[in-house]
Amino acid sequence: MHSIFDKINKLKLEAQNKVLTLSLKDTLSVDYNNVLNKKYYRKGCTLDIAADAEKRILDIKNKALELVNRYNKSTLGLLDYISSKGYRIVRISGAKKILSKIDETPGFVCAASGLRALYINIVSGSGIGLKSEPMFILEKETPSISEILHDFYLWLAMDMGLPGFDDKTHKLFIRYFVKGEDALLKRIHVNQMIMLKQAVSRDKEAIEFVIDFEKINRSSKKVHKDSIPSKIFI
Repeated sequence: MHSIFDKINKLKLEAQNKVLTLSLKDTLSVDYNNVLNKKYYRKGCTLDIAADAEKRILDIKNKALELVNRYNKSTLGLLDYISSKGYRIVRISGAKKILSKIDETPGFVCAASGLRALYINIVSGSGIGLKSEPMFILEKETPSISEILHDFYLWLAMDMGLPGFDDKTHKLFIRYFVKGEDALLKRIHVNQMIMLKQAVSRDKEAIEFVIDFEKINRSSKKVHKDSIPSKIFI
C-alpha cells in the first residue's frame, strides 16, 4: 500500500518537474527587476540579494520544521497556530468538489480578487466581496500531517514575506501549472514570467520540504525501532 507521501511524490513532484524542466528553465534564466535575485552596486560594493533570498528560504524551512515538531506533528496543532496568526480555518463538506470550480484544492487558498474572490467568500462564509483574504479551506475531516505539510509550508512562506502569492501571480500559476496552458509563455511579458517563476519556486520549495520531512521522519522511526531490543531477558 502506498503512503500519503508516495502519492504526493508521484502526483505533485512529477508534475512540478515538468514545469521546472520545460520552458521556464530557459526562458527565465535571468530575473529582471527581481528583488530576490537582483544585484545592487553602490560605491564599488556588491550586495547579492540572491544570497539573502537563499537564507530566507532556509529560515522558512527551518521554521516550518520547528513548528511541526513543536506541535508534535499534529495537524490540529498546526491549524491552531495558523489561526493564532489571524488566518481563518474553514471546514466545508465537499470542499474538494466546491474548490475544483476555481481550480483549487482543499488547503491553503491564496488571497484573490474579482469573481474568484466572490466565490471564495461565499463558500467560506466570509460575506460578499470582490476581495478575499488568504485562508485555509478544508474538508470536515481533519487531514493527516503528511497531507497538510505542503500547504502549511506555502502559507508560512507567504506569511514570512516571500513573493509568489499575490492574486495575479496565482492566476498565472493556475493557468500554466494546473490547466497546462503551455503556450502561455509565448503571450506574457517578462515581468509576468518572473511572477510565474516565483510561484513555481514556492511550490517546488514546499514539495522539497515535504520530502525532507518524510526522510527525517523515516530516519527517526528507524532509529527508534533499532533502539528497541528484539528480546527482553528477565
